[in-house]
Amino acid sequence: MEKFSNQKIGQMIIDGAKKRGIKDAKAVVSHSRSVSVLFRKGVPDKVEDSGRRSVSVSLYDNGRYSSSSSNDFRPEALEKFLDSAVAMTKAMEKDPFREITDPELYKNRKNIDLELYDKEVDEFSTQKRNDAALESEQAALKAAEDKAISAESSMETSTGSSYKIHSNGFEGSVKGSQIWLFTEISLKGGGDKRPSGWDITGGRFVSDLGSPAEVGKGAAMRAMQKLGTHKISTRKCPMIVENRTVGRLLGGLLGATSGRSLQQRASFLEEMENKKVGSSLLTITDEPFIKRALGSRLFDSEGISAKTMPVFKDGVFENFYIDTYYAKKLKRKPTFGGSSNLIFTPGQKNLMELAADIKDGILVRGFIGGNTNGTTGDFSLGVYGTLIENGKLTDAVSELNISGNHKELWNHLVAVGNDPWIYSSKRVPSLVFDEIQFSGN
Repeated sequence: MEKFSNQKIGQMIIDGAKKRGIKDAKAVVSHSRSVSVLFRKGVPDKVEDSGRRSVSVSLYDNGRYSSSSSNDFRPEALEKFLDSAVAMTKAMEKDPFREITDPELYKNRKNIDLELYDKEVDEFSTQKRNDAALESEQAALKAAEDKAISAESSMETSTGSSYKIHSNGFEGSVKGSQIWLFTEISLKGGGDKRPSGWDITGGRFVSDLGSPAEVGKGAAMRAMQKLGTHKISTRKCPMIVENRTVGRLLGGLLGATSGRSLQQRASFLEEMENKKVGSSLLTITDEPFIKRALGSRLFDSEGISAKTMPVFKDGVFENFYIDTYYAKKLKRKPTFGGSSNLIFTPGQKNLMELAADIKDGILVRGFIGGNTNGTTGDFSLGVYGTLIENGKLTDAVSELNISGNHKELWNHLVAVGNDPWIYSSKRVPSLVFDEIQFSGN
């Protein structure tokens, strides 16, 4: 019934736009619900149950364009919504590059079940939610023993659906679910230091949820890894970036792959297509068809049919993410407006085995502050982590800084782990770089 209702409203928006003289239109009708509980000191500290529904419309009228949204689904309200949206479009300046997606890009859409929705997430009870959050919080406090100051654990389930329709032939719907358990703890660290740690589990299906107790223990372990942290001297040495942390470093590289940055001459990868920008271990593929994965899709936000796309292959940069608007500006063919699942081709060794191969180095467990210049590729990042001595993890270290340029950094990639971080659409394993300059004392 919900799907039919979404279809009916979407078609009404498209028909209404045409009747008002609009050449082309896109409509999206969506519904979502999120339920969460936060446990602190053994009791629910916050409980939220929120629902949202919305209808949005994008109008294209001979170079004029606008996008509007509303959460009022009453027929009379939708009529007024359309009147307002059309009036706004007519008042816009013309932009010759604003056109609806080429219907040729809708073709060859795969007809497969990506398993993005689990009805058990919808049916997950309040009691189960409370029990999991409480168990994880208590496990964190127990694992930290007398060092714990406080802990909190949150459990959230969310479901949603959307229906998309375009005036030039696109139609598609998506239904998805997610379930997450997150726990964080802070410890007494000496003086005014309050080291903290977190852990997480979840995914699209209830069966993706790991042990609440292990999540709590994991959060405590992460916090204890920061105890006794100290500064070290400036040095140049190998660097391992832990899987859950790589995303921050990788973001500086991926940010330069956008069509918008390319068109505005703000990408350090502008002249680097089909050229080597990293070591042969740098292979990242946009893979939209992984079942149950967080970024999986059959089409992107513009309706372009999904396909596997290499981004970097054996160190060579191969594709920008270019939507239809910037493709027209650049006089190029569009790829996609954004990524699906980014898969970094893994290696053969786990984190401890990677560390065992290093005589003296630093395992980066997190970044603090810093920035990346998307135009030049220059970066400067604060880091903390663990010292590696003779292949063993030893002291906690902090207040370090690394700086350089992404076009140089990725050529120093010398090893890749077999431990991709699964709690993100970016499935990236731990990475090892050689000859990294750390600024310390």
